[in-house]
Amino acid sequence: MAATSTPNHFVIIGAGPVGLLAALALRKHCPAAATKISIYERRPNLEQSLEESYPIGVSPRGLRALKEISPAAFEQVQTTGALVNSWDIYGGNRQVAQVQSGTTLGHTRFSVMDALYQQVEKTSPAIDVHFGTKLTALDIKHQSLTLMEESTHKETKVDCSHALVIACDGANSTTRRLLVGNCDAQQDPSYTPTRHVTTPWGIYFRVLFMDSVEDPMTVPLDPNSHSIYNGCYCAITGPSNGQRKWIVALASKKYDDHGDWFFVDSKEPTSEQMTTLRQFIADRIPPLAPDTAQYFSDDEIKAFFTRRQFTGNLVSLAPLHYPHNFHAEAKQSASTNPPWLLFLGDSAHSVFPATGEGLNSGLDDVLQFAKTVLTPASSSSGTMDIAAFTASRQTDVDALANLANEILSASNGPPQVRVTNLITLIVSSMARKVGILGPSEAELRYGPQTSLTNLMAYRDVWKRHVADTKWIRKVAGIMVSIGFSIFSWIPTSSRSTQGRKE
Repeated sequence: MAATSTPNHFVIIGAGPVGLLAALALRKHCPAAATKISIYERRPNLEQSLEESYPIGVSPRGLRALKEISPAAFEQVQTTGALVNSWDIYGGNRQVAQVQSGTTLGHTRFSVMDALYQQVEKTSPAIDVHFGTKLTALDIKHQSLTLMEESTHKETKVDCSHALVIACDGANSTTRRLLVGNCDAQQDPSYTPTRHVTTPWGIYFRVLFMDSVEDPMTVPLDPNSHSIYNGCYCAITGPSNGQRKWIVALASKKYDDHGDWFFVDSKEPTSEQMTTLRQFIADRIPPLAPDTAQYFSDDEIKAFFTRRQFTGNLVSLAPLHYPHNFHAEAKQSASTNPPWLLFLGDSAHSVFPATGEGLNSGLDDVLQFAKTVLTPASSSSGTMDIAAFTASRQTDVDALANLANEILSASNGPPQVRVTNLITLIVSSMARKVGILGPSEAELRYGPQTSLTNLMAYRDVWKRHVADTKWIRKVAGIMVSIGFSIFSWIPTSSRSTQGRKE
């Protein structure tokens, strides 16, 4: 496929962390006088209350991208983060697994985004951010975008015939939706993804803050670990200058027993709903039992029922640029025009929170884009090979999608899959403790031996993980299959009688 003449306009859709870092990378690598960088963000601003921002870990992969592209943002993220020594997983009050780290910083998504936006503001007017502006149309025939100002409903058409459009608009990407819609209508193979899979998490999250605690170090949880107690995520976040707070993220599926109160949206929940929430916390997070009032005020318990329910989708998109010629059967008819549309971050490969890679993989996308496209372009004769990014990156994001699918299935898959995954997790963890197996896939990505200069590619992590757990998973699968088969043979009446005797 033909290389693109270096664009004179870069159009970024989405002002999240990935979009902002992409803008800073373009500003760093492209001559300012010849380049226009525009970011379009549908939100009126980037402000976000702490109560609506979720705990994340910025791993060495994300930190590396920040350091190489925006050292100032890296410095701010590094000095305001809380070091995470491990992720500890509990069943009941017993630890069943641990992922060691010591290289990851606890943050919120907003704190990272804010650090990057401060650097973007300093470049003004080199990087122009348009808030309150949403993408409404993508014309692949004429290479243009239509954007609308939310406040006035005024529409503007942006000519992209000499531009590169970079979609950084998240898992529910409007850019991706419009691309797929165009393909369905026009049947253009060069704009048709070879793979476009979205899988709902089926799990929703809401947060609480320990607002009754003056000193977060007095909470009976390890401040240097992120703990998962029976599906409840507990983490401390914020700088060490007295602003650290404990966050507890609760989770539910629509059909869970506790879903009847978890999904209530009300400024005035009933006393019964508030009491039930307190009891749920005490039951699921034993160290906080029995008196949850030590940690959560009545106002905080009440506020829980007003907060946004956060959910998402796994997304797997291929290729990452358009137009392309990856349809083998249509190569003769596929477009030979150079690519002008690129997908980065969640818009191309959204994952599941438990992977720890949502933000980090997106920031890493930007770094790999800079290395495979921007750096070579700055030393070439005015050309930019966008397809080189896909050639380098696709295998890695596909491997990451495999990991995310496996991790999600452990929470939301069929019963046999969930049990098999749990047995595999426990047995693998035991094998590592006695030195039979090496680091887990998570430890290969952000464990103690990782650093900004020592990181394994996602493709290699997945390959190692499959090899390490292949036989454990196979034996566990056979045992679980036999167990479920025996259970299914037992007459329903016998099970009921047995249950009553117990």
